[in-house]
Amino acid sequence: MEPKYSIIIPTRNEEEAIAKVICSIPEEIEKESEIIVVDSSNDYTPVIAERLGAKVIKIGRKGKGRAMKRGVKESKGKVLIFLDGDGTDPPQYIPKLLKKLKKANLVLGCRSPENFKGGERNIRILFKFYAFFVGLVFAVIGFNVLDPLAGFRAIRKEDWYALDLKSNEFEIEAEMNVKCINKGFKISVVPIPCLKRGGGLLKSKLVTNPKQWLPILNIVIKHIRDEKVRKKLEELKSGLETKKKMVASYFKI
Repeated sequence: MEPKYSIIIPTRNEEEAIAKVICSIPEEIEKESEIIVVDSSNDYTPVIAERLGAKVIKIGRKGKGRAMKRGVKESKGKVLIFLDGDGTDPPQYIPKLLKKLKKANLVLGCRSPENFKGGERNIRILFKFYAFFVGLVFAVIGFNVLDPLAGFRAIRKEDWYALDLKSNEFEIEAEMNVKCINKGFKISVVPIPCLKRGGGLLKSKLVTNPKQWLPILNIVIKHIRDEKVRKKLEELKSGLETKKKMVASYFKI
């Protein structure tokens, strides 16, 4: 019997967290799913994942977008669930994403101000600035989500293919957001806890390599330059004021 869901986990050197990620997938979801780990590691990540029952696909070239697209190509489920392999996404929340997906095209598992209370201070500080600056950038194009680059996502395979995503690197989530807006897709959010990253915060590529942000911003800027989008910007001005108040709450954490 074909799996109902395909859980796709792009990984690169996540041996400290991958077992936690796979073992945290709810049993009732796992029974109806295939777990696909698309890996470009030079550590024991693929070995651990395979021993825990995941289908491991080794790719020669790194890149989150490349890994996600390869995972979809190899998948059999009609619903795609993407998880980061660093342990920051709680698989226990997959049922909540799937419930929301019944009335949406794309569902994101997002961190919000309430999720950070009592959490690690460095992560709280990072997300304050992330939510303020990145959140506002995406709000301009109508993607009103406080955690717009969340890697924890659920989408039907038919909708994924309708987006015709081209990115091979970290900007794939930004491209997905923009194209969902273009197609008028309904986007929903599930608040999730803020968890520690396997290996620590400084192992994050987006933190240690600021150049990764340039392609992300470029995708949004190109979208803003689109003539059709410019006509809609006036309608979004009032919404931006509301957005500013939302992200300002991060500085009260």
